[in-house]
Amino acid sequence: VGVDITISEVEAKLEQLNGSKSGGPDNLHPRILKELAHEIASPLAQIFNESLNSGVVPFDWRIANIVPIFKKGKKSDPGNYRPVSLTSVVCKVLEKFLKEKVVKDIEVNGNWDKLQHGFTKGRSCQTNLISFFEKVTDFLDKGNAVDLIYLDFSKAFDTVPHEELLVKLEKMGINMKIGRWIRNWLKGRLQRVILKDELSGWREVTSG
Repeated sequence: VGVDITISEVEAKLEQLNGSKSGGPDNLHPRILKELAHEIASPLAQIFNESLNSGVVPFDWRIANIVPIFKKGKKSDPGNYRPVSLTSVVCKVLEKFLKEKVVKDIEVNGNWDKLQHGFTKGRSCQTNLISFFEKVTDFLDKGNAVDLIYLDFSKAFDTVPHEELLVKLEKMGINMKIGRWIRNWLKGRLQRVILKDELSGWREVTSG
């Protein structure tokens, strides 16, 4: 099954870019892409479709600059910094299309968990609380006791194994070409840390 992205769709996504955000290692700033949305929409649509249909992901789309943002505590403690990953803005535009298509595939196949509130359109912390209180009050009204266990996994996002993620996506029935593209997008990813004017060496990313 093909995956086609139109010129008008690309132009609309480019116009939605936040011009004040930072660019990635390719030095293509979002403000430039936004200002030239009409002019570059056609070649970008061609590049996006070729990448999706061939499964080839350019190297510049698989590298990231990591900028440590200080949170609080001792500045000498690396754990007190939040790493912000700056990747290619061009690739981020394509990623937005893929996210929409992946979510649609999951919804159509009925694989979206009804208890999922995070990262779900139309749902939030508030809807989660409402659902939670409804269940608790229902149990209490029936004379049942309610025990709660809260779990917070440390570095949960950063430790997701890529292979397990790909297996999960395949089971959820996403488009085969998108699945292949995501696999290649995750393969050979590199990142480096930027601190002031200093650059670290490149390190491979295998999780997160």
